[in-house]
Amino acid sequence: MDLTIQLLGNPQCNGLKSGNTIVEPSASQSCLEYLFDQETGKLSLKHLNAGFNCCPDSLWCTVVYRNDSIIVQEFEKHVGCKCNCLYDLDLVIEGLVPGTYHLKLNEPYLGNQEPLILDLNLRSEKQGSSCVKRTIYPWGL
Repeated sequence: MDLTIQLLGNPQCNGLKSGNTIVEPSASQSCLEYLFDQETGKLSLKHLNAGFNCCPDSLWCTVVYRNDSIIVQEFEKHVGCKCNCLYDLDLVIEGLVPGTYHLKLNEPYLGNQEPLILDLNLRSEKQGSSCVKRTIYPWGL
């Protein structure tokens, strides 16, 4: 299965939070919301409180599909300043068929904290969310 991923918009450091989220995470959480459109094969993802440098040239993602696993890797280009902050990212993965998947999000500032992983059954669950606690900078304590 060939999947593509796209980062929508030009994310800015969180000062203004998104108003259309399922969960309202605290600054000490990293959350992932999903919504699957079975007709188009599009999986919309919203990564809330993604940690990046405050001044990157750009942000982007890659996606790899292996067996039943979807692995999303987040990146930043050029660390432009000496601070980090939290962003809300809107992503779209195209090319999925209804099925059961193991979705893993690789965050660049994760360190040895718990990764953000969701088990998706896109045949029966079209939307959902999951959050994990974060205890290191740039997430609050």
